[in-house]
Amino acid sequence: MKVNRLELRNILAALRPGLAKREFVAQLTHFMFLPEEIVTYNDKVCLIHPYETTENPFSIKGEEFFRIIDGMTDDEITITVEETKIKIRSKSTSATMKILGEDLNKLPESIAELKKGQKGWKPIPEDFLEGISLCSFSTSPDLSKGIMACVWIIGDTCYSLDYARSSRFKMSSEMTDTLYLIGKECAELVKFPVTEYCTDGKWAHFRTEDGVTFSCMPMKGSYPLEKVNAAYDTALSSTLIQLPKELKSIVDSVVVLAGLLENNVGRWIELTLQDDELFVKATSELGEVEKTIPCKYDADPISLRLNVKFLSQILDKATSLSKNEAMVHFKSGPFQHIMAQTSKPSTTETK
Repeated sequence: MKVNRLELRNILAALRPGLAKREFVAQLTHFMFLPEEIVTYNDKVCLIHPYETTENPFSIKGEEFFRIIDGMTDDEITITVEETKIKIRSKSTSATMKILGEDLNKLPESIAELKKGQKGWKPIPEDFLEGISLCSFSTSPDLSKGIMACVWIIGDTCYSLDYARSSRFKMSSEMTDTLYLIGKECAELVKFPVTEYCTDGKWAHFRTEDGVTFSCMPMKGSYPLEKVNAAYDTALSSTLIQLPKELKSIVDSVVVLAGLLENNVGRWIELTLQDDELFVKATSELGEVEKTIPCKYDADPISLRLNVKFLSQILDKATSLSKNEAMVHFKSGPFQHIMAQTSKPSTTETK
């Protein structure tokens, strides 16, 4: 088959999140070329991209095949399928790669079964991708934490919770299904402009207008909805303070100067609001860095001690804050974030 190299390269790049990172099962690290689509499947995520081919189906090692296509420079290439290999040719390049034997190429049956559940498509709120993107950074990276590793989509709201922090995003409309989507998979899903979804109880399927589908397996569990919403309602009762626009860049520069870049999880930064000024202080084993910037605020002084990595992340997303007891509340439009203050480290704390 003759194909446009750049078009194929871009499709393969989009499908790479569906490749398994380790070769526990050989075919999970493969691109599968089926008669009308290219598929990647790693037991947890399945990506299907429409693609017309005239050759017999074949399955090929993903990263190696991608590197060959990515490294070629000609506009058009020819891919020829033989019994146990394919030949990739262009005007200036020729390459050969082994393919999976037909007797081992079992996943097309699993893909066909998965596609049976792709029916009853429903529209997605127009700001769904924004919501899961903003909430996914508050999920736990540890899948053993269960739904705390997920973004929860409940009605018209996205939630996430990871012990010391939580995010909430109010969407423009409701989704009829409650979904618990793993945060890491949400970070990949937002790369696709999906417009509709469906679920079959085991898989959640998302589809773009071009027919590309992203399927993942939601977690099961229950979410302490009333407790979390009560925390946000309490936070909203406090007066919001507009943050200076330059605070994000200042926090990042303070972090750099204080030598906190290499391992800033657990490090802390102090913010003090008083007399129309915001005082920023960061401390590390190298010493201290301090900076004062104007900030419209004339109420009682507020002093905050926060995880520096989390603060830097949230300042990408939120523009105002309030303080209530031990929690700090950030808000920007439909997005809210609650963060616990960091206890002051003792003199024996590990650096």
